Amino acid sequence: MPEQLEIFVDSVKESFEDMIISADVKGPNQVEIVVKKEHIIEVAESLKHDMGFTYPSAAGGMDYLNENKMQMIYYVQNPRTGLFLFYRVDLARDNLKISTLTQVWDAMSFHEREANEMFGIEFHGHTDMRPLLLPPDWKGGYPLRKDFKGEGISE
Repeated sequence: MPEQLEIFVDSVKESFEDMIISADVKGPNQVEIVVKKEHIIEVAESLKHDMGFTYPSAAGGMDYLNENKMQMIYYVQNPRTGLFLFYRVDLARDNLKISTLTQVWDAMSFHEREANEMFGIEFHGHTDMRPLLLPPDWKGGYPLRKDFKGEGISE
């Protein structure tokens, strides 16, 4: 299987050479792709329709405070091959806007809503961004950011 993973990674690099930052084997049956923000939809559609990644399982944000960026990570599987994909996109902390992947995998809706509330990532084109986890009287702030100081504290 390791050789098949390398072949798959090489194919991804060739197919999307100008659209991705990297593609690497991360473990047994696991591959990671870091896609350029402006190509997130195009690459995801190809992964789903041409490469069989039809099973979205989760997504979430990561805060890299020291690097002044955040990352949105989508976890998707090819049920036929069992290959598990970490699909990542880097976001500058001062520009946390990204196209929604609900147009590719509808099941990502819940996860994008959570990332919006917890990290402040905005998902362009998402049709249901109502609050999900925080109470209606929340005073502000994004609880999963590393620089979060507490509800309603702005320093």
